[in-house]
Amino acid sequence: MEQIERIGAYRIVRPLGRGGMGAVYEVEHEKLGVHYALKTFTLDHGHADLLKERFLAEGRVLARLRHPNLVRVFDLDVEESTHTPYFVMDLVLYKDGDAYTLADLEPGGADEEHLARWFAQMCSALDYIHAAGIVHRDIKPGNILLDSNGGIVLSDFGVSRFFSGELRRDLAIDHTVASQGETTGKLILGTSGYIAPEVKRGEDATPAADAYSLGVVFFRLLTGVWYENRPNVWTLLDPFAPAWREVLRRLLAEDPRERPIPLAPMAQMLDGDSHKAGRRISIRMIGIILAAAALVFAAAVFAVLHFRSDTDTIRTDDLYSIPSCIPEE
Repeated sequence: MEQIERIGAYRIVRPLGRGGMGAVYEVEHEKLGVHYALKTFTLDHGHADLLKERFLAEGRVLARLRHPNLVRVFDLDVEESTHTPYFVMDLVLYKDGDAYTLADLEPGGADEEHLARWFAQMCSALDYIHAAGIVHRDIKPGNILLDSNGGIVLSDFGVSRFFSGELRRDLAIDHTVASQGETTGKLILGTSGYIAPEVKRGEDATPAADAYSLGVVFFRLLTGVWYENRPNVWTLLDPFAPAWREVLRRLLAEDPRERPIPLAPMAQMLDGDSHKAGRRISIRMIGIILAAAALVFAAAVFAVLHFRSDTDTIRTDDLYSIPSCIPEE
């Protein structure tokens, strides 16, 4: 395959990823000298025409959205020589300068503090797009980028559904469902394993479908295994903060009407649970510190009495040289 050196006004720096419909590159604007991410659409078979329209809609929509946990689009065009559609967006890189997503993490390997923060950021981003009339429809680790601050950024709106609001009206986006469900014969848009049960049956994707996918993502990040609706599945969450069980049970409810929308209260439940855990840790640490102080005081008194029996004097620096005896956890 011929190596691409530039697209439009952008010089290709390096490839960041490739999928079935195109590729993402780190690029540099030749005149501004600023680095961005550039996403192309190159699919030329199957449902290419439908997905091309969705690709262009993705660029137009992201250009209108403003949220700290969503990528922003700055440019959209078609490369003249190859007729390749593309759009230019935020370059989201991790601290080491490379591009990572939550899919690069070992399932079950991230700590709860990070997961709770990422969960809250995802809830905020999803509540924002749902209020704008958008269902993402492809929530999965590979579409959640890690930024340089250790936070997350949601990307890839290529199969989103636009069900209401100004964006659908202003951008004249086709919001029909074109697909292949288990009972309707419709084409399902999304990624296997993360798709809500009702969407698999061919029903329209709603914000509740994004909530289900979010639940699958964090169940897997916590436990290291895929979620399945089976007996004793919730015991896998026993090692974690109790709020995770309640939050994920609600997100992964079989009936979409039982899933919480908006999602912000779910993040607040986790935040409250972590505060309780923090208080428990603080009380325990206070006990340890008090016990250590008592030991130090006893040692100091012993030293004073011991030295006075020999010399009847004690130097101040003798007290400070007594080691602190802090019990191990």
